[in-house]
Parts: sequence; structure tokens; C-alpha cells
Amino acid sequence: MEIPIVAKIHLVVGTATVLAGAGALFFCKGSRLHRASGNLFFLSMLVLATSGIYLSFTRSIELTGLLAIVSLYLVATGWQAAKQKENTVGLFEKWAFGVILASSVACASVGLATAMSETGLQDDLPATGFYFLAGLAAYFGALDFSVIKRGGLAGKQRIARHLWRMCFSMFIAVTIFFLGNSNILPEVLRTPFFLGAPIIAVLVLMIFWLIRVLFTKYLPENIIS
Repeated sequence: MEIPIVAKIHLVVGTATVLAGAGALFFCKGSRLHRASGNLFFLSMLVLATSGIYLSFTRSIELTGLLAIVSLYLVATGWQAAKQKENTVGLFEKWAFGVILASSVACASVGLATAMSETGLQDDLPATGFYFLAGLAAYFGALDFSVIKRGGLAGKQRIARHLWRMCFSMFIAVTIFFLGNSNILPEVLRTPFFLGAPIIAVLVLMIFWLIRVLFTKYLPENIIS
């Protein structure tokens, strides 16, 4: 069966996203290599999430589509956190707050519809999967509300917001890439270790960098250009 052009682009960009994200995680924060990898990750993530939204909803795979929306929100707000001047809030943050709250409502609605369906399943998942994503999106929205109310972030808190949101968007992308597309990988690589190790590595590195930023004197500057 012929693979649609959007799907081909999605797979190619997905590979670039994983590689660029890995570079951004491993390279010293604020270095030229980190900024270059981060720029590539951000741009490729925008294309990956957008194409993922299109492919998911045209194929009626609602959970993946909702995850793609959340990941797009995360990478956009994570990028903005680094670009935004300290202790300032603009229209972007308010729009992002509205988007993630709408996403939470959408997830909860799909979960409710799933619970009331004959099979109790959507995308082979029970309603609790959608409720969990709805709760997670609502939590992100609560964090946004806090930032808006405080008038922005500065110092370690601003860097931490950039870091965990970029990492969490990568976590979603890597999870979908390795677990959702394992059928395109060579059979010899379809092992629990190979498929699970990159996902765990993203979480471990995110925690490592958060601890280093928040609980040490380490404070990188010029993390993106």
C-alpha cells in the first residue's frame, strides 16, 4: 500500500526530531551545539506535531491527535519561556492558556463518549486514558494561570519552565515514534529494551537537568538564539 506523502514527511521529520532532541538534551546548555540542536528540534517538532494532528484526525485516531496538540502546545510554550523577557507576560501566554484548557475539555469529552459507548473503548483504550490526558492538560493550564497571575517568571524558574516543557514534548514524540511506529523498524530492533530505552532516557535526563537548574548554582544563559 502506498504511503501518503504527509505520512512520509511525518516519519522523516520524526527521525530528525528525535536526533535533534537528543542533541539538545546531551549538549551543554547555552552552548552553540545546544542552541543549534534546540532550534532544529523546535522547528521539526512544529512540523511533526502539525502533521501528526492531520494524520490522526483524518484516520480517526483521536488519542494520538490530542497528544499531538498537547505536544505542540508544550514545545511552543517551552520555546516562548526562553525567548520571553523576565517577569513579563504577553498575549501568547494567554492564548496558550486558552488552548490547553480547550484541549483538556476535548479530552474529557472524548473520555465521556468512550465510557458511554457500547465497547467502552476508543483507539483500543478505556475512557480513563482520555481522562488522564484531560487532567494532565488541566494541570498545565493551572501552571500557565499561575505564571500569568504572577506576571511572568525569572531566573531559574524561567529556565526550568523552558526545560521541562521542551523535554515533555520530546517525551511524547519519542513515545509515539518508538511505540506507535514500531512496525516500520527492522524486526531485530523491535525489542522491549530498544523501544523503551529512549523513552526512559528522556525522562531521566529531564529530571537530571531540572535538579541541576533548580537546586544548584548552575544557570545557563542564551539557551536559544
